[in-house]
Amino acid sequence: MTLESPPGTAMRLSAEPARLGAVREAVCDQLRAWGRGDLAEAAALCVTEILANVHRHTGSPDCELTLSRLPGEGVRAAVSDGSRALPVLGPLPDWTAERGRGLHLIAAAAYRWGATLTPEGKQVWVEWR
Repeated sequence: MTLESPPGTAMRLSAEPARLGAVREAVCDQLRAWGRGDLAEAAALCVTEILANVHRHTGSPDCELTLSRLPGEGVRAAVSDGSRALPVLGPLPDWTAERGRGLHLIAAAAYRWGATLTPEGKQVWVEWR
């Protein structure tokens, strides 16, 4: 799985757990190609968490991942899916909980993040500087 060169690229994919390793690798490869290998781990973590949410919380694993360069060397990753249910950052669960930490991880690893409704569903995005 490869992504293309600047200023941005997109890929249609299925957010199946068995495919997430290849997606992480493609994200890291693209960031290194853009000279932003310093963001690769954070981006791979955040993209994985968003795709895991697509798998768990939408009616279809089909989605689109877009990576783009921002002015001033920033990078943005966005995942669009067919669900209109926006993610909600709830209270941090206690240490025994098996779920509920994904958006907290994203918030800690990103410069900023958010979600926007689209005509087809929603887009969850993350930015790094």
